[in-house]
Amino acid sequence: MNQRLPASSTAAAEALDLATALRVFDETTAALAAHITRLEQTLVAKQAELTAANARLAAVMDGVAAGVVAIDREARVLMANPAACAIIAGLRPGADWRVLAPESPALRIVAGEPGPLRGERMHGGLILAARANALRDQQGGVSGAVEVFEDVTELRRLAEQAARVDRLQRLGEMAAGVAHEIRNPLNGIAGFASLLLADLPPGDRRRRYAEAIVAGVRDLDRTVSSLLEFTRPRRLDRRPQDPLALLQSVAALAAPDAEAAGVEIAVQGAWSGPMPACDGPQLKQVLLNLLRNAIEAIGETGRGRGRVVLAVVRSAEGLEFIVDDDGPGVPEADRERIFSPFHTTKQQGTGLGLAVSQSIVQLHGGSIAVEDSPLGGARFRCVIPI
Repeated sequence: MNQRLPASSTAAAEALDLATALRVFDETTAALAAHITRLEQTLVAKQAELTAANARLAAVMDGVAAGVVAIDREARVLMANPAACAIIAGLRPGADWRVLAPESPALRIVAGEPGPLRGERMHGGLILAARANALRDQQGGVSGAVEVFEDVTELRRLAEQAARVDRLQRLGEMAAGVAHEIRNPLNGIAGFASLLLADLPPGDRRRRYAEAIVAGVRDLDRTVSSLLEFTRPRRLDRRPQDPLALLQSVAALAAPDAEAAGVEIAVQGAWSGPMPACDGPQLKQVLLNLLRNAIEAIGETGRGRGRVVLAVVRSAEGLEFIVDDDGPGVPEADRERIFSPFHTTKQQGTGLGLAVSQSIVQLHGGSIAVEDSPLGGARFRCVIPI
């Protein structure tokens, strides 16, 4: 037989089950709340760690002297440090790296070439040495590339200058030996030619031949001396110099030649502030060579008169000497070659004067160039950083 519990007992049992369920629910809810709190605390801690790590990475990237750029597979810039932005204009996240750096090795990485890759490229007159490698996702696939590059322009210039000094030193050693071997017979030739001149009476046509021998020996000796001057190792003796006084002394030295050629020399400019430190005697040699070249160029026009203006200015590049003339000028095709050793357009020139001048200016860390002059002839600009 089935026995039925009293209604009061059933209600009590149901109430007990409900209370137990509520208690379990409350305990479960409290446990979940505690777990969520712990997860939130862990998330906050991880976010703080991530923020700190990003800050450290940003500080490292800001302190790196080399440029660092990361790109995705579509060659869009993901990040770039300040050094990279200082070198490449328009660099920012989202920019197209193919437009900014079409010769970048990072582009070859995202195109499928295995890394790491190295190379050098030109950018805005700078030589950039770059290294690139792949960025990979969790599956090991290439998700982009990172490139590190630095400006090695000055380093390459110094390396070329060192190589040039080494070549000149070797050439100088050879030239010194050759000069000794040449000058010994030259002295003998000049001596015998002088004896012939002393023995030949005025009006004797043979005097012309002896005079030609003496003149030829003199030209050869000047060529040998110029070669030794060009190959001689140079050192700078930098001392404060008054640039305007330097120009005035050069003009005074060339005054007799200018007067004989009918050329007027004008000195312009002024200098205020600290006197720049440079090698005065060697710069005087440069300016005197440029001035005499201008006088000779004007004389070759046959006009009988001309004008040369020497000027000094303080420019953004530093101390700037300018030599302007109203002569025939320098053709565009010859403007690079005129500074090469032994290149000359003069019948009796050695082709070493401008090469020596350029070496002195470059030793100062400067540059020398030729362009059209407002006077109608040539303008030589000699810039010395200060």
